[in-house]
Amino acid sequence: MNPKPVIYFAAAIRGNRQRKKEVINLIQWLKRNGVIVLTEHVGEDNPIEVFAQKINKTKNDLTAEDIERRDINWLNQAEYVIAEISGASTGVGREIEYARTKGSFGQKSAQILCLYHQEEEFFASPMIRGMTKDRYKNITISSYKNLGQAKEIIKNFLGL
Repeated sequence: MNPKPVIYFAAAIRGNRQRKKEVINLIQWLKRNGVIVLTEHVGEDNPIEVFAQKINKTKNDLTAEDIERRDINWLNQAEYVIAEISGASTGVGREIEYARTKGSFGQKSAQILCLYHQEEEFFASPMIRGMTKDRYKNITISSYKNLGQAKEIIKNFLGL
């Protein structure tokens, strides 16, 4: 039996969350399929509050350093990163770039899937969409039309 995949799911939290429903649905679906989602708080209605509770803090006591340290720790544990990039988020861009290069920092490399809804292509950063497999071996960029197609893309990516 294959071990459960360990993923870091990245999506806008403070940035544009227009695909929040899809993110929530995808994270719940991944968990139902036995995938370990380190960042399941991203799929909550109040992700910052849930994150703060996870590290035994209140939302008001949470610092930027708390978030950066915890996220880097989770990224270092993740074998896979799935990023929903339909909305602008500098944090998601940082997470993708760290995951892309973490192998050169002595960490285990990760495979990265960046997804965006076809209707939001303009808002999905060209700096990410332009990363082709021939230049960036551990990154896959894919668009989806609907939730069913997004799940199929993820299923193929994770080998579920």
